[in-house]
Parts: sequence; C-alpha cells; structure tokens
Amino acid sequence: MSTVINSRRDFLKQSMYLGVAAASASPLNRVFAAGSARGGSKMKFGLVTYLWGQDWDLPTVIANCEKSGVLGVELRTEHAHGVESSLDAAQRREVKKRFADSPVTLVGPGTNFAFHHTDQARLRRDIEGAKEYIKLSYDCGGSGIKVKPNDLPKGVPHEKTTEQIGKSLNELGRFAAEYDQVVRLEVHGSCSKLPTMKAIMDVAEHPNVGVCWNCNSQDLEGEGLEYNFNLVKDRFGDTVHVRELNLGDYPYQDLMNLFVKMDYKGWILLEARTKQKDRVKALAEQRHVFGDMVAKARATTASQSKGGVKIDDVDKKLRVEINGKLFTEYNFQDVPRPFFYPVIGPTGVPISRHWPMKDINPDEARDHPHHKSLWFTHGEVNGQDFWGEGSRSGKIVHDKFLDVSSGAKVGVIKSANKWVAKSGEVVCTDTRTHRFYCRDDGQIMDFEITVHASEGKVVLGDTKEGSMAIRLTPTMRLKGKVGKGHIVNSEGDADGSTWGKRAKWCDYYGPVGGETAGVAIFDHPDNPKHPTWWHVRDYGLFAANPFGQHDFEKKPAGIGDITIPAGEGLTFKYRFYFHKGDDKQGRVAEQYREYAAMK
Repeated sequence: MSTVINSRRDFLKQSMYLGVAAASASPLNRVFAAGSARGGSKMKFGLVTYLWGQDWDLPTVIANCEKSGVLGVELRTEHAHGVESSLDAAQRREVKKRFADSPVTLVGPGTNFAFHHTDQARLRRDIEGAKEYIKLSYDCGGSGIKVKPNDLPKGVPHEKTTEQIGKSLNELGRFAAEYDQVVRLEVHGSCSKLPTMKAIMDVAEHPNVGVCWNCNSQDLEGEGLEYNFNLVKDRFGDTVHVRELNLGDYPYQDLMNLFVKMDYKGWILLEARTKQKDRVKALAEQRHVFGDMVAKARATTASQSKGGVKIDDVDKKLRVEINGKLFTEYNFQDVPRPFFYPVIGPTGVPISRHWPMKDINPDEARDHPHHKSLWFTHGEVNGQDFWGEGSRSGKIVHDKFLDVSSGAKVGVIKSANKWVAKSGEVVCTDTRTHRFYCRDDGQIMDFEITVHASEGKVVLGDTKEGSMAIRLTPTMRLKGKVGKGHIVNSEGDADGSTWGKRAKWCDYYGPVGGETAGVAIFDHPDNPKHPTWWHVRDYGLFAANPFGQHDFEKKPAGIGDITIPAGEGLTFKYRFYFHKGDDKQGRVAEQYREYAAMK
C-alpha cells in the first residue's frame, strides 16, 4: 500500500488518523491507527452544523473543524454557510475547492425532505428537491445527503405510510447511484421507533439507501438498545448522529461498544443540543470523549475468549487479565498519578503491597502513602515534587487513551498524561505505553514513557526520589517480622549493598503465597545513563532511578540533572519480569538478554 502524501489535505488527514497531529491539532485529540484490523478503527468523528455551526459561514465552518481536529462535517440546509441547491456551477466548484484545500471532509448536505406526506404533490416536491441536493452533494465533493422519513399521519395505516416512504427512498437510491451518492435516512420524528424503521427499510431495498442512527430515547424502548440496534444494523449507512456524549442519560458507551463490535466504518457526527461559549473548544472536548469511548469499547470487545490478554473497562479502571486470570488494574481516574493495583504475581496472589489502597494486611507497614503498588513518577521536575503526595506536590493527570487493545499474545494500554504543578500549571506531558504479554515463561509487562517538554524546557532533577517503581508485599522484604526476601543485581551485588548501585537489571524475590517468587526490573540499553542506579530498599521499595547520582554517589548536587529542551522529548523503557523461584531459577539474566536485544 502506498504511503505517498500528495497534498496538505492528505498530510493532515493521514497524520490525524495515524497520530502525528495528536499534539499539534488540539490538546484533546484522540487518535487511532488508520488501516488497523481492530474493530471500529475506521470510525471518524465529525460535526452536524445544527446549533453549534448554524451561524458560521463556510470558511468559518472549515476553519473551526480544522482547529478542533474534527475533520468531517454534515452541512445542514438553511444555515449561514449557504450551501444550497440554488448555487450555480461556479459557486459549487468553489465549495468543492475549499474542502479539497483543507483536511476537512464534506460528508454531505443534511436536508429536511420527508416522504410521509398524504398530499402527493408535496411528496413529489420533496422527492425532486432531494434529487437536487444529491446533485449538489456530487458537485461539491460530498458523498450523500440526509433525509427524514418523517411522520405517521393520523388516519392512515402505518403499513401504507412505511411502504410509501420505502418506495420514495428506492427512487432516490436509484437516482443517487448515478452520481455515486448515498441517501441517509435519519431515524426521526414519529418514525423513530426502530421496528418502524425496519419496516421502512424492508421496502427500501436499494443499496444506496442506509439508516442514519440518531440516538433517540425510542432506541431504549421495548427489548432495549442492543435488540433495536440489531433490527437495522445490517442497513446502516455511513453516518450516525449523536448528541453531547458526556451529557444526559443515553447509554453512549454501550452504543460505541456495539459499533466497535460490528467494525463500523462510518462517521459519528455530533448534532449538539447545548449552547457553548467556546464552541471550538467544546467540539474538541467532544472528540476527546469520543476517543475515550472508542478505546474502552475496543478493550471490552476485542477479546471475548479467556485466552490471551484481555483488557476491559471495569468500574473506572482498566482490568488486565491474562488467560482469564486477573493480572492487574490500571487506576487512572481521581488519583495523584496513574498506577497499577493490584499486581498478581506468578503464584496467584498479590506481589505488591495493598496499603494504602486497602487496609487488609496487618503485616504491611503504613508508611509512604505515595508508594502505590506500581507506578512511574519523579521527585523533581522543574523544581516541582511529583514523587510525594499532598498540597506541596504536583499531580500526573490522565488526559486521554491513545490505544487500548486486547490480543492473543499481547495487550496494550497507551495513554497521554499531563504533569500538573501544585499551582495548576502544566509543567510537561508524557506518552506512556504498557504492554502485557501472554507467555509460558513468566508474566511480563513492558513500560515505555516519553516525557515531552511541551510547555518549555524541562529539568529532571538529581534526586533519589524516583522513578520506575513497585512496592512489594511484606514477605518479600529484607527486614521485619515476616520479611524473608533477597535482592540481587546484574553486577553481583546482593541485598542491602544493591542500594544506589548501577546495574542493567535488579531482582527482588522472596516467599509469596507459600512459594518463592520474584520481580525483576530491566533497564533497556537505549535508556539515558544506562545502566541505571537502583533506589531499592530493604523494606520493599524497588525503583530504577537514572536521576539520583547526587544521593547515590555522594557527588555535588545537580550533577545528575537531565534537561529536555523545549519541544523535544526523552524516552525511557523498562520491563517488569514476574517469575517463580530466585533469580537463577527464574533465568533472569537470560530473560534480560532477550529484552536488551529488542529495539
């Protein structure tokens, strides 16, 4: 498949779908890889100009769509943009050129033509009017028009009305086929009940006629959303109308699950109902919400079997299962920083500390409440503490998911996050990717993070308080009444002597659930300052820290600072290897060599 990009329009559209424009187009972007085989990967988010765009002229419509990263638009008729069938040939060419010179796709006109009328002259006027807009859409570069059924006149048998609507649509479908256009029948008016729509579509058999799902309250009647969805899903066209996805009580997440499950490839078009002061910002925010919903839908529907890695959205967390068994959960909402808890080791019981998430083990120390199971952060970023918690510390705030996918061999959680100082100012951002593997030789989780100097220069300060960390269960500790653990690193250092030493890998093992189990952290050879220093304590804290040279080697303050120039990024890669037995039985050194060979 060719990847040649021939124009600015092609570049912006391709980069939006592949993620190149994620940072530049809007801070609230949601991107998914184009051409992916994953369900729903070709769904696109667009705008219906009703309400939010009704008073924008055409250049403003295109500019505001581009600013918000919403790259498709259905132009409602009788709005300020003035794209109507009255345009002459030159004006139509100008409309087509404006869209061709932008990254925004003209989905087509949204008309109010309807075909339920008992007055046959009025019915004929609406059919012929719709044909004129089909020609308009073709001339302007659109792909079809929206129409309505629309009502069920009193005193007329419903079957007669649905047959009339269906036959009218067939006539329009044949006409549209001559112009390579489609007719999109909006689920609207008295025909909004899905059994009624199905009756219409049973008559309207022409392949150029499709249903435009409209997110009405009637969708939930009778046997519920999925049943009604399935009544017409085989006749879906390429447009869906939604209202604000995070308002009201319509089950939009359930709807997105259904669309991803069927691998829907059309447009999800926002037909807003609220009045917003900053409509461009609001539009970008809706695109963000849409992306999160699609990511969660993929996680829910990608793997229905127990085999492999399955990632589901459960109770505001992402649950990671390997071969049907819980491995961990990604906690990202309303927390000081994202973290994984619990972490289930190879013996089937938690290998990480419960406290402070849960107070259920009397042997656990109630110290360092910021040691939350498994996490990444740093104690000094532009002078701001992100290691601790409380009023004097900053927070790492989840922004959006870039990918959430299950699989037979690997599952992925990719997210973007903001590092927010105690003042509320964003210091920097990050993109982090977690990969979970289904393997016979141990549980493996890879962590890759790129810290972006998106707000200006970033200085990662020289302090021992960091960075890629896990707090282990008390039986693995070196000290304490139940602690029977040990530490070893790649250089042969053991137990307490491993603290502050540089090594390619470090392994912490001990009794867990009646068996010996361990966790090794691998420092990738491509990492800055490889091999890293280890902030590994006898009380169960285990962290790789490439920034703490001052503390670890008693050298002048600041000697270990790392500066990221404005606009650039710095990447770190680590692997967590959870194994049975000690480092020898778990073949830690061999596993590290495999990891180090990866690029």
